[in-house]
Amino acid sequence: MSNTMKTVLIVFSLLFFSGCASHEKFVQRYNSWVGQDIDTFIKTVGYPDTTYKLPNHNTVYVYSRSRLVTYPSMGFGFGGYGYPFGYGIGYSTADVELKQCKLYLEVNRKGKIVRWSSRGNNCVSE
Repeated sequence: MSNTMKTVLIVFSLLFFSGCASHEKFVQRYNSWVGQDIDTFIKTVGYPDTTYKLPNHNTVYVYSRSRLVTYPSMGFGFGGYGYPFGYGIGYSTADVELKQCKLYLEVNRKGKIVRWSSRGNNCVSE
């Protein structure tokens, strides 16, 4: 393979993967909110799904999102009907995955975000 072709492939790969959603971008996004006011966060993102108080009198704001993702699956097989043999092709959307993410923001009594954490298989940002 020529050097020009290798360079083109590397550049294309970098451009392609730089536009993908990632957990690293998610972490950067919410790290930037630490020390910021929760009211500003709510105006930007929306109201939380739930809140609860901690023993230290801080409040945790919980944001949840989930969605079902279906992946097409394809099958090919040979059968015994037909001359000299039968064949068929099938399509199904049987592969389903639940994507979810919960974001937890801990806010102090002054209304400042002091820390955050997340759980789930879809905590990504673009």
